[in-house]
Order: sequence, then C-alpha cells, then structure tokens
Amino acid sequence: MKSRSHAVVIPLFGGVSEDFDRYLKNLTDFGLLVVLVDNNPQPLQYLPSSAARCELVVNGNRGGIAGGLNRGIECALATDCRWITLLDQDSRITAEQMLLMPKAWDAFPSRQLVVGPIIWDEQRQQRHGRLRASINGFDPTRLLISSGTTFRSLDWPQLGSLHESLFIDFVDHAWCFRAQARGFQLLQCPLVMLRQHFGSEHPNRVCRWFGMQLYSPERHFYALRNLRWLCLQTYIPLDLKIKELLKMLVKPWLWLAFEPRRHENFKAIVSGLRCPLPSKY
Repeated sequence: MKSRSHAVVIPLFGGVSEDFDRYLKNLTDFGLLVVLVDNNPQPLQYLPSSAARCELVVNGNRGGIAGGLNRGIECALATDCRWITLLDQDSRITAEQMLLMPKAWDAFPSRQLVVGPIIWDEQRQQRHGRLRASINGFDPTRLLISSGTTFRSLDWPQLGSLHESLFIDFVDHAWCFRAQARGFQLLQCPLVMLRQHFGSEHPNRVCRWFGMQLYSPERHFYALRNLRWLCLQTYIPLDLKIKELLKMLVKPWLWLAFEPRRHENFKAIVSGLRCPLPSKY
C-alpha cells in the first residue's frame, strides 16, 4: 500500500471523464495519496488510466455517499498519512491549494479543527464565502460541505464516521454539527477554492429563481426523511432547523408542479414524510 502524508478520498458514482483522469494524474504527480471508492451498485467496467496510481476500494454504494467516504477514510487510515481531504468526483481543488489547508493547525495549534475551502458554484458562477479572512488567515464557520473537508488522521476516532443510515442528504450537516458538539472548530480557508457542480440545472425558471437544482425522486425522499431526523437532533442549531423547514414547506409543491416524474415524486414525498427515521447518531 502506498504511503504519503496527505490522502484524498474520492467516491465514484457513475462513469468517469477524461478530465477526471487528468485531475487524478495531477494529484498523484504532486505526491498526494488518492483513494478512489467505486460506489456504484455494480463495479465500474472502465477506470481511468491514472487509477493505477491510486488505492481502489469497491463499496457497492453501501451506505450511500456516507458509506463511500467512510470506506475511503478507513483505507487512508491504514497508511501513515497525517491529513485526509474528502472530495466529490465533480469537485476540483488544485493540488497546490489542497496543501494549504493543513496550515490551519499552525495558525491554531491548541484547537481541534476541521478545515474546508471556499466554494465556487460552477452552475451559478457564484462564490460562497467571505472575500477576506477574519482570524489568522481563516474564517470560522458552522458548516462545511463534505467535499474539500480536511482533518487530521489522529482526530478521526473522536470525529467519528459519517452517518450511513442518512445515505446522502444532510450527511455533512449531521457530521459537522456533531463535530462541533465534540469540541471541534470549523474553519474555511479563503486561499483555497473548490469548484463544484451541484446537481443538474433545473428546467423551470421559477425553481431556478428559488435556487433549486434538479434531483431525482429518490433524492427528494432522502431530503424529506433526513430533515425530519435532523430536526430531532439536539446539537443542530434551532435557526438552521427553522430555515430548512421553511424551505421544505415550499419545495415539495414545486417538485410536483414543475418537475418530470410527478407520480414518482408524489410517492417519494409521501414516503419521506411517513417512513421510520434513521437511528440516533
């Protein structure tokens, strides 16, 4: 097994592009250990040529994105890597910038930290995050998306795994707020930009005005069910619960009115509101 000081965990779902192959080559050329997690229900028949330079884990989509990330982290921990960064296959952070995030531990040597980049939304061509750092070159934040999140390997036992019963939606919310409840501070590094695609562009103008992306009925099910679960967790801030609940009072009506597969969306909504909730985290 390869041994590098900084590991990058990337779950794969669906096919892979030539651009992704070039990106993998860039990461490995820079000395990063890349752990690829084939998270497809059936193993991929084609892997990019650069995958030969990576560690490969086959997970079969067990536990969804949470399970894929957990299996990749477990593989990375089997090396002597010091840092672990999580990525989505549609995300891009340059290797040079990725190595800037561990500098947060130099700036805050007495803190337990989880660090992430600022976000550039490729669809909206919009940046999320402050333009200037507030403290020692970093910005405190309450929430990081999983893609780009960086932490020390030695902190993993206390951080704990991502909740696989949630499968996909609100996985990062649950993990981030639980980490803060366990004493970790979350920071964004304004010098590091993650370029991200969030779903597919919505075909309806009204939905685009609300900032919605087009997702499958299955994703709508997880969004509703997991939000019900999230609202019962004591470590989730009240204002975030209220914000997400208010959005969810509107979204299902828009799914039914303006999205294809209305019958499947209706069944997903009913199931998401009625089905048993995941276990406590």
